[in-house]
Amino acid sequence: MRAVLLLFEDVSGLKVNFNKSMLTCINISDSWLSEASLVMNCRRGTIPFIYLGLPIGSDSRKLSFWKPVVDRIVSRLSKWKNKFLSFGGRLVLLKSVLSSLPVYFHSLFKAPAGIISSIEFIFKKNNWGDCEDNRKIAWINWESICTLKNVGGLGVRRIGAFNLALLGKWCWRMMSKKEGLWYRVLKTWYGEVGGRLQEGGRNTSSWWRMLSRVWEGVGEGVGRWFDDNTRRVIGDGRDTLFWYDTWVGEMPLRVRFPRLFDLVVVKECTVEEMWRLGWGEGGEAWVWRRRLLAWEEESVRECSVLLHNIVLQDEVNDT
Repeated sequence: MRAVLLLFEDVSGLKVNFNKSMLTCINISDSWLSEASLVMNCRRGTIPFIYLGLPIGSDSRKLSFWKPVVDRIVSRLSKWKNKFLSFGGRLVLLKSVLSSLPVYFHSLFKAPAGIISSIEFIFKKNNWGDCEDNRKIAWINWESICTLKNVGGLGVRRIGAFNLALLGKWCWRMMSKKEGLWYRVLKTWYGEVGGRLQEGGRNTSSWWRMLSRVWEGVGEGVGRWFDDNTRRVIGDGRDTLFWYDTWVGEMPLRVRFPRLFDLVVVKECTVEEMWRLGWGEGGEAWVWRRRLLAWEEESVRECSVLLHNIVLQDEVNDT
């Protein structure tokens, strides 16, 4: 490792500062780590550690993970005297400065409900000029303050919703920027079916499990908010899941035809696979766990009519 870094110095003209570097290992004995640190002439590191301002190896579900964020907001407020600011000044401080401080953490991690409540509590106190020796009354509820201006609110950012929106950008990148190295790493590790990365189960990283839950809307009280607001345009049909994605009509076929989805044998098939097998009435694409009832056969005919005019385009990717 040291030889590679020294060769890098000779080739690039850049010099590695080993005194500022840190060697951290996983599943390695302390004795080996000590010897390697001596050879590398660098410090020994432990997990978790801070890298680019983010804690690496910590559990984002714990409140201690978010303590630096809360402390940073409190320290920023300590530099201001609320009693010297007008209501408009406190509102500008809240919207332009305080609401932006958690963005870096929120763009990568889902904040627990307790942290969201703590941050919003600080915002509320600041908004009304509350301090230790001067308690103020909140004349308007927080929901009204967070409402958009065009409907009578003040347009303050909802921390929880904004956190979901920032994480939703990762879900969007997974659909639209599959050539990236990070996506190829996830694809190799977790697998891909119908153009969608697999959740992977318990043996996945905590970050990937968290992002999968955000995509599915699990525990957020907002349903499948991401899938409900995205739609696929069909090209060759290879990157679109027949039952799960919204690609024909205004909802996924598993929602429009729930009984058929329950009875079908293969649920994770792509549009291209179904089209190749033939999705017309009596086509080989329809394989059921049991014989259909009369009204269920009528649902199959309705679905076939819906798909009748769909034509796939070779060498055109789904978007």
